[in-house]
Amino acid sequence: MKYTIQTFGCAMNLSDSERVASVLERLGYEATTEKADVLVLNTCSVKQKAEDRVFGLRKILKRLHDENPALRIAVTGCMIRQTSTQKNLDEARDPLLDTMAEVDIAFRIEDVAQLPDLLKTVDPSLDFKDQIDEGELENYFKIIPTKSSSHSVFVPIMTGCDKFCTYCIVPFTRGREKSRDFKDIVAECEKHVREGALEITLVGQTVNSYGLSFNDKKSGDFEAYGKTPFAALLCEVDKLYELGLRRLRFTSPHPRDFSDELVQTLAALKTICPYIHMPIQSGDDRTLRRMNRNYRMPEYKEIMQKIQKAIPGCAISTDIIVGFSGETEEEFENTYRMYETMEWDNCFSSRYSPRKGTYSERTLKDDVPDDVKAERWHRLNALVKKISHKKHAAFVGKTVEALVTQQIGQTCTGRTRDFKEIQFRSGRPLIGKLAEVKVTDVHDFLLKGELA
Repeated sequence: MKYTIQTFGCAMNLSDSERVASVLERLGYEATTEKADVLVLNTCSVKQKAEDRVFGLRKILKRLHDENPALRIAVTGCMIRQTSTQKNLDEARDPLLDTMAEVDIAFRIEDVAQLPDLLKTVDPSLDFKDQIDEGELENYFKIIPTKSSSHSVFVPIMTGCDKFCTYCIVPFTRGREKSRDFKDIVAECEKHVREGALEITLVGQTVNSYGLSFNDKKSGDFEAYGKTPFAALLCEVDKLYELGLRRLRFTSPHPRDFSDELVQTLAALKTICPYIHMPIQSGDDRTLRRMNRNYRMPEYKEIMQKIQKAIPGCAISTDIIVGFSGETEEEFENTYRMYETMEWDNCFSSRYSPRKGTYSERTLKDDVPDDVKAERWHRLNALVKKISHKKHAAFVGKTVEALVTQQIGQTCTGRTRDFKEIQFRSGRPLIGKLAEVKVTDVHDFLLKGELA
C-alpha cells in the first residue's frame, strides 16, 4: 500500500505531515510520488486564498478517483474543525465533506491517532499489518515523526493559538494554545541529534508564547521554568551542542511575547542562528488595531532594536498583509515607509483575502479594490527586492557556512546561518553536510559562491 502527503502552509504543517507519515507507515503504507492508495492534503487556512487553493483541486481529485476508485483522500490541518468521514450522515461531520464530495476523510491533526479507524470506516476491507492502539498515540506530540530530512528537523513545542488576530481562523481550527511537556521536547531533540541532526527548528503558531497560555498557567506545569519558559527551553536544547547540534532556529514568534529575557538568552547561546522571522503584518497602528495584533509600532521597533543590539548583524524577516479591511492610502504609505526604515532582510507579503468564519470576514468590510491591492503589493514587493539585494550584496567576498539541503549533479543549494539561500558547485556529495563557501555573486534572494 502506498501513500502521498501534499503539504500546504508553514513549518508547523510540515512537522504535522511527518507525524501523519509516521502513523501511515506503522500501518504498512509506503511513501510514493506516483499512484497512491491514500492521499493526504495537509492544509493551511490563515487566509481564504490558501483555502481556495485546496478547493481548486476538486477536478484533479475527481480525476484521481475516477482513475483509481480505491484511492482514499483525507484532508487535515487548519481547514478542519470536526474529525469525520463521508460515512457520517449526522451533524457530527466537517462542512468540507459536504463541499468536497471527493474527500473521504477529514481529521483534526491532533486526532491523527484515529486515522486507522477512519480509513477502515470508509474501506472495511483494509487489513493493516500493525494494529495501533489508539491510546498509544492519543497524545499527538508522542508520535515519533517520519523525518523528511535527518540533518534538519522540525520539532513542535505547542499547538493552537490564543492571539485571535481578526483575519485568522487558526484559534478556531487548532484550538487554544497548549504547550508540550518540556522534558519531552528536549528528549525528542536529543534523539534527533543522536541520529545526525545538525539543525533543529522549534515550531508553534506563536512559538515564544510557550508555557504562557491560560491553559499552561492553569496546569502549573511550567512554573519551574521562570517568567519565560521558551528561553529556558532554548537554553536546554542549546546544551545538545556537545552531542553535535550546530544550529537552533524557531518559528514563528509573536512580538507581544518577545521579552528582554528572551533577547538576552538568544545572544548567549552557542547554537542559535542569527535569523528571526518576526511577523508585523502592517506598519500602521490603526491597521494593527483592526487586526487585533495587540502591539503598536513603537513596541515593535523597540524589540527590533534590542535584538540588533544583542545580536549584531542578526537577519530579520517579516510578514505583511497588503490591502487589509479599511486600509487607506496613508496607512499603506506608513507600512511602506516603515519597511524603508526597518530594512527587513526579507518579507512574505500577501494581499488580504477574507477568511470565512473570522472576525474580519464577519464584521469588517473588504473595501480595498483588487486592483489597488495589486498595485500596493507590487510596489511593496519591488522595495522588498531592492533591500534584499542590498543585504545580499554585503556578503560578496565573505566566507559563510552553508548547510546543504539539495544537490543536483554538482550544483549544491543550502542555507547560511542567517537563512540566506546559497548555491555553489561541488564534485563530491554534500547533502546534509556543512560547507564553507565564499560568496562571489548575488541575486535578489539568492547568493552564489564557490567552495572555500
